[in-house]
Amino acid sequence: MAKGKTMFARIVTTCLVVVGMVVGGFPAAAQEDKPRTGTIIGELKSKKDTADGKNTVIEVLAPGEEKARKYSVLFDPKAKAPIQSVLEAVRAAKVGDKVEFEWQQTGHGPMIKAFKVFRKGADAPKKGHSDTDKK
Repeated sequence: MAKGKTMFARIVTTCLVVVGMVVGGFPAAAQEDKPRTGTIIGELKSKKDTADGKNTVIEVLAPGEEKARKYSVLFDPKAKAPIQSVLEAVRAAKVGDKVEFEWQQTGHGPMIKAFKVFRKGADAPKKGHSDTDKK
């Protein structure tokens, strides 16, 4: 009799564990469908073209961070290349410029979807100007 109760307890425990995994796994799966995105404002620390020359990798140091993070331009599936207007804006930026950009997390790391440079002094763009408005 004790052996039957032990088997029943194992079955119930296994079912509860499986149900817990299924219920606990659904919120995580729903969050993965929506890519992580954000906006960064920081100083451009370095800029380098990729080995094939088709994209540019930049490092940006945001306020409050100790180390600059790497970003590259998001791939446009229609053009089968990085987003052209964003790539041109990134390549026009100079090391030391204050930049603002929108990023999206991909399987290849964070990628830039919109990019703007804040210039100092006479080179400053007029209010509302954005390098990403070119189309």
